Amino acid sequence: MEITAEQATALTIAEMTTDHYLPAKRKRGRRPNTLYGYESSLNLHALPRFGGLTLDELTRDAVQDWVDELAGTGAGPGGAEKAYKCLRQVIRWAIDHWGLYLADPTRGIELPRKPVYKPETLTERRLKRLIRGMVGCAYEATAIIQCSLGLRPSENYCLRWERIDWRTGHVPIERSLGEIPELVYEDGTKTPKSERGCYLPPWALDRLHALWVGLGRPRGRIIGDAKPSQVARKLKAWAEQHKLPWVGMKNLRHTWGTIAAKTNPIEAVSAMMGHSSIQTTYRYYYSLTQAVMRRVQRKVARSILGKTCDDMYKGIVMPIAQPPAEALPMAA
Repeated sequence: MEITAEQATALTIAEMTTDHYLPAKRKRGRRPNTLYGYESSLNLHALPRFGGLTLDELTRDAVQDWVDELAGTGAGPGGAEKAYKCLRQVIRWAIDHWGLYLADPTRGIELPRKPVYKPETLTERRLKRLIRGMVGCAYEATAIIQCSLGLRPSENYCLRWERIDWRTGHVPIERSLGEIPELVYEDGTKTPKSERGCYLPPWALDRLHALWVGLGRPRGRIIGDAKPSQVARKLKAWAEQHKLPWVGMKNLRHTWGTIAAKTNPIEAVSAMMGHSSIQTTYRYYYSLTQAVMRRVQRKVARSILGKTCDDMYKGIVMPIAQPPAEALPMAA
């Protein structure tokens, strides 16, 4: 039921969230996992603190104190930032939706500094060991695709056997399979640029074809009727049982991106991974190796005056190095 601006100002933040904001987002077609993330963060952190207040009663100082306190708990800086952004969305949605004339108490909040995110990845040798060790696993095909294409886990879980081109190795990435408690759902890709085509390397294509033939040339999802969480648990259990270097489906994507960025143009890696911005690829996967840094320094040195110390100081009589005057021992 639609209410007036005057009635909206009398609502508590909890009523505003559960009775108006979340239903409006569901109606707009937000992804189930996105809504689940909003709701869980609000219910866990924001509403216990501010749920009984109206917008007029909420102050900027109260929000700042809450963010600072939350960052020091188990939620950490990342959880504090997420909870703050969810609360901010609710309040700004209410101000815009009902045309409320009041100061936004979430404006100007200083967020805690988050530690640099460094995903756990595998080296080329350990990745090869993992791939070879997955032979015989019920979900070997899913592991092969993740190691060879670096897809988002949800994209991998949604792949179907009949969509693989066995002649060229082309795999269209068009859908994703998500899971929240008590619901498994199929949806579009994360962003428009995530809808793309990838190509399996020859070794992966040959092994997948052998698996497909051995299974009787099935159709449908490669993971069958299993849930994404079940597949992830089975893969982890297999890796632990056989003492393989398992880092999880998400970090296998990071592994592929890290290895690919070492020897390929970053633009190509970004497109293959379905990133909406090349900056994402730079932030997570591009790193300077020792060889690259030495090569850069050689080119810079040559552009200045040469590559050796003799080239740099040619024609200069170098004095014998002396300690600073204040460091000389004083005469007795």
